[in-house]
Amino acid sequence: FTDDNHPVRTLYLSSIDAFNEGNLDLFVANFAPEIKMYTTDGNYFGQNALRERFENVFQQFPKVRMEVPELKLEILSKDVVFVNFDWKVYPMGQGPAYSGIGSGIYKYQDGKWIEILEVETITHIDQALKQP
Repeated sequence: FTDDNHPVRTLYLSSIDAFNEGNLDLFVANFAPEIKMYTTDGNYFGQNALRERFENVFQQFPKVRMEVPELKLEILSKDVVFVNFDWKVYPMGQGPAYSGIGSGIYKYQDGKWIEILEVETITHIDQALKQP
């Protein structure tokens, strides 16, 4: 596989598409039932924990949308990939956004995420989203 045709790229982007559709079932289906996700905002073990985390996001921001303008993969092994990405989140679906960078080690198995170690950093907050 190359960076452009690696199955992780397809899986990553389909996860973002499901997120942007607000389709929690489709989004969670990209993760193995025993997913282990370690992130900047917490650790999540199993699909139910992940569902609960994103259910709260979708309830609070029903139109939330995320863009990933840059996604780079470094293939570490057959099923482990190091990912670097730029991101932009529009809490209201459009307009003001949070921008940032992220990186992580993603392990997949049978076409699903099985383990993720990810760090994201906000690099810019549009003025309209800043607290007074």
